[in-house]
Amino acid sequence: MKTNWLITAAGAAALAVMGAAYAGNLSPKELDPLVKSGRVLPLDRLMDAALLEHEGGHIKDGGGVKDTKGGYIYEVEVTDRKGEEWDMAIDATTGALLKDEKD
Repeated sequence: MKTNWLITAAGAAALAVMGAAYAGNLSPKELDPLVKSGRVLPLDRLMDAALLEHEGGHIKDGGGVKDTKGGYIYEVEVTDRKGEEWDMAIDATTGALLKDEKD
């Protein structure tokens, strides 16, 4: 009986962590009309904007687009060609760089 309780607790903890990681990101269903209306750039253009800052790098974690009170923000983690990781935030409407911090 104790084992079942531990498995249930571990499963609940994993779901809570996963939920927290994705909290606030728009789903594809929510994002699609925003892209079609021009309020948000397509994800490939947002990824390109991030990689322009770290030429030769790659997207480590695509994060997602968040709806904030000030607009839409694309958060992403990029690994540069030296293997250094960067936390970035890009305005999802204009593609402007808002944050570029070494992790």
